[in-house]
Amino acid sequence: EIEGGRHPVVERQIDSFIANDTRLSPARRMLLITGPNMGGKSTYMRQVALITLLACCGLWVPAQSARIGEIDQIFTRIGASDDLAGGRSTFMVEMTETAHILHNASANSLVLLDEIGRGTSTFDGLALAWAVARHLVSATRAFTLFATHYFELTQLANEYKQLVNVHLDAKEHGANLVFLHAVEEGPASQSYGIQVARLAGVPSPVIA
Repeated sequence: EIEGGRHPVVERQIDSFIANDTRLSPARRMLLITGPNMGGKSTYMRQVALITLLACCGLWVPAQSARIGEIDQIFTRIGASDDLAGGRSTFMVEMTETAHILHNASANSLVLLDEIGRGTSTFDGLALAWAVARHLVSATRAFTLFATHYFELTQLANEYKQLVNVHLDAKEHGANLVFLHAVEEGPASQSYGIQVARLAGVPSPVIA
């Protein structure tokens, strides 16, 4: 249980950091996190891992309060990278790291998974993400933060009571998109992919 958790590195680089709570328990083992790109999903997941690691070391934690139980290992699958010299594509690296997690995580592990399945076709990626989430919540039973843009996965909350949907919200203000960076219960309403592309400077004819 983390109240008012923050990311200590990101916080030092911005004017105002939005703190967020995190609650995981035997009855609430997986948070399925949806929301827009740039909305703060990865920052939120990483701050939970950092707070957990610092607490297990007996150090100060960037939070209003934190109660961390027995965590044996922290596993992460975040970011895109390849191993060209070893003949492994970005997706192969992703699947290798995912396989390592599924084989080694326990019910006392903290698992962070960010956008599983994005490096292949939509149907294959969705199928893999769905199956990995189901395995983690039903077989491995690790404490898991699972970020995804596959909104179909939010339906898993109807099948598993231990899986809870949360989201990082954003609001459209005219032609602008305002990121709120606050974690709320329930699934996101949309991913705002077109709006983020506009913010990135993608030409108007392409956006249209």
